[in-house]
Amino acid sequence: MTPDRAGPIAGVDSPKETRVYRAGHVFPVSSPVINDGGIAVHDGIIIGVGGWKDISSQYPSVAVEDLGDGILMPGLINAHCHLDYTMMRGALLGGGSFSGWIQRINAIRRSLDQADFLASIASGMRELRRWGCTTVLNIESFPELIPMVEDAPLRIWWFLEVMDIRSRLESSEALAGAINFFERASAGGSGFGISPHAPYTVSRELFELVRRFSEKYQLPVCTHLAESEEELAMFTKGEGKLYEFLRSLGRSMDDCGGVTPVQAILTKGLVPEGSLLVHMNALGEGDRELLQRVGQRYHVIHCPRTHAFFKRPPFDMEFFVRNGIPVLLGTDSLASNQDLNMFAEMRAAAAAFPWLSTAEVISMATVLPAAAIGRTGQIGELSTGSIADFIMIPGRGGSEPPEELILANDTPPRVWISGQQ
Repeated sequence: MTPDRAGPIAGVDSPKETRVYRAGHVFPVSSPVINDGGIAVHDGIIIGVGGWKDISSQYPSVAVEDLGDGILMPGLINAHCHLDYTMMRGALLGGGSFSGWIQRINAIRRSLDQADFLASIASGMRELRRWGCTTVLNIESFPELIPMVEDAPLRIWWFLEVMDIRSRLESSEALAGAINFFERASAGGSGFGISPHAPYTVSRELFELVRRFSEKYQLPVCTHLAESEEELAMFTKGEGKLYEFLRSLGRSMDDCGGVTPVQAILTKGLVPEGSLLVHMNALGEGDRELLQRVGQRYHVIHCPRTHAFFKRPPFDMEFFVRNGIPVLLGTDSLASNQDLNMFAEMRAAAAAFPWLSTAEVISMATVLPAAAIGRTGQIGELSTGSIADFIMIPGRGGSEPPEELILANDTPPRVWISGQQ
C-alpha cells in the first residue's frame, strides 16, 4: 500500500501539451527570485524554470501565457488545518479558558450532522484555494467522510485523528478504524497521515500503537503538543481547569503530576522522528534543554493568529530557529481563526517576529511543510520535475522586492494545480 504517493489530483486531467508562462518575477522559493522569468509545464509537471530569454529559446514554438508584471511562485502549503470546523467561523470567543473552549466546540459538534461536516469541508477547501493554498495538511476527525469528498479543488493530506480519552474500547480498537480505512483507501493526488490528537486525549498505549503503525506504512504523524498553560499544569502539577475537566470525564490521571507533555512524548519515543508537533506554545522546565538535543528531528507547527486568539504568551520562535528546529505555518481551524488565508498567516508571523527575513517566512508555508511530509522537490517550490502547483499574484510595477509584495498580498491569486486552473 502506498497511501501517501504524490501525483495529479484525482478528478483533474493535467494538460498533455506543453505550456509556457512568463512573469515579471518568478520566485521558485528553493532558489532566488528570477526577474523577467518563465516556467514550462508539461502533463502537470514543471519541465523548465529560468530567465525568460532561456525559457523562450528552449520552447520557441509553444504558446505563451504572459502574466505581465505578476509574481509567479509555488502554491502555499497550510501545515495545520481542521476543515471539519469551517462552519464555526465567529462562533467562539478567544482569550478564555482552553478547556472551556474545548467544551464549547464539543457542544457545537453534537448539534451537527454528516451533511454539515461535508459542507464545512467543501467550504474550507474552496476558501483555501481562493487564497493560493494548493496543499493542506488536514486533521480529519471523521475519516468516514473522506470517500464522500468529491472533486477536491486542492491537494489534501488527510491526517486521521485518533484518541481514547474516555472510550471503553481498548487502545488497539481505537486504532482499528483508521487501520481499516488505510487498508482500503487510495490517496489519488494527495496523501494520508495519522494524528494521535494530544497527550491529554491519547494514552501511552495508543501512542505506541500509532508509532508502530506509522512506521509499518511509512505514514507521517502529527500531534498537538504543549498547546496551553492548562495542559502544562495538568501534567506537571496535577491541577488546573483542563485537569479537572478531563478527570470529570473519567480519564485516568495517573500520568499527571510529573514531567511536561514534551518530555512525556519525546523522551519515551512515543512519536517517530520526523513527526509534526503542533503548537509547542507552553514549554516547561527542562523542555528547551531536551529540544536542543533532539528537536532537529521533528517539525514544529505554529499558527500565529490562533496563538493571538487565545492571547497566549509569546511563541518562542527565536529558540526554535536558533536551534535549527523547522517551524511551519498553519491556520488551525475557524474555531480559533477568522479565515483560512495563508498570506494573512505569513503576515502575522512577520509582524510578530520582525527579525525573520521575508524569505524565511515564505519558506514556512512552502518548502518546509513539503519537506515535513517527504515531498521536497515535488511541491512547495518551482523546480524542474516538481508538480505544477503554482500561483500568480499581481505585481505593482515598482522596485519593491517580490518577497515583500508576496507578504503584503491581499488579493486572491490565480491558482494552478497540476498545471490546471
